[in-house]
Amino acid sequence: MIFIVGGRKQGKEAFAREHFPKWKDEKCADGKSASWEEFLKTNFGINLHEMVRRRMEEGAKAEELERDMAEELLRECPERILITDEIGCGIVPMDAFSRCYREVVGRICCQLAGKAQEVWRVTAGIGQKIKQKGETMMTQEKKGQKTAGINEQVMSGEELDSLRKQAGDAVREFLAVGKMKPGNLFVVGCSSSEIVSSRIGSYSSKEIGEVVYQEIWEECEKNQIYLAAQCCEHLNRALILEREAAEKYGYEIVNVVPQLKAGGSFATAAYERMKEPVAVERISAHGGMDIGDTLIGMHLRQVAVPVRIETKCIGKAHVVCARVRPKFIGGIRARYDEGKL
Repeated sequence: MIFIVGGRKQGKEAFAREHFPKWKDEKCADGKSASWEEFLKTNFGINLHEMVRRRMEEGAKAEELERDMAEELLRECPERILITDEIGCGIVPMDAFSRCYREVVGRICCQLAGKAQEVWRVTAGIGQKIKQKGETMMTQEKKGQKTAGINEQVMSGEELDSLRKQAGDAVREFLAVGKMKPGNLFVVGCSSSEIVSSRIGSYSSKEIGEVVYQEIWEECEKNQIYLAAQCCEHLNRALILEREAAEKYGYEIVNVVPQLKAGGSFATAAYERMKEPVAVERISAHGGMDIGDTLIGMHLRQVAVPVRIETKCIGKAHVVCARVRPKFIGGIRARYDEGKL
């Protein structure tokens, strides 16, 4: 779950739709007007604080809401975006109901933030990530964990849209000429560090990995092609793909979960968003795209043939594509099937 907090009228919903492309066009349930059943099952909920107020006004007990509300929201739709106003600041209300309401919202928000994958605070339309993957930055510092090499900067909507367009254009151009067929394997290596003009592996960005992955995955899905996301060298360039693809091609499944600094942002996005992701150590793909000189050649079938496309870069990262063809055998007397060249 992605949990977003901030003051009233600070652009929280607009930030969520712009920053997380998966929910860009998602219909939302508003805590001001939606029923609890509608709000509980939505993938995109706004004004959680108003839902709490309405339920209290309808007779729900504070202790029951504190005990059950966060748990129900997480159980019914764990991958949701949930947005709420911060209401615990300022003057303490005079009436008992308002004081109790404010405390209930605060306790529910604490539970949700504790279990959310990401927590963001939005002020004047600008988001600041205050938690990722179950830990705050303070907790990481106490444990001595290093965050060096991870890009925490929030890109503008214009920048993300540019990357989204470039990634989409690149994969569409390749699929138009790459002779890929339904059920084929398409391997992609992507360095988010190179996309922002940093040395590969030195400045991984979760949001860039997610944007690029989403665009490429959508095109592969339309063409019924299996996408394989290559991990970085720290995982020996292992790959993340759907279990269905691994089993279809008989690849041995291994146990590893990619992260930003051990796997890379693109593979991490694949692992988080695929239906049933698994890791394998090697594949023989029918085509591939290298974004940022990540060296995908080890995962292509013989014989690899360069594919020239108009999109030469995504951000600042070089884009190189290849398809494969059957080997020629038989020498000068042999004839070849033109359709397989």
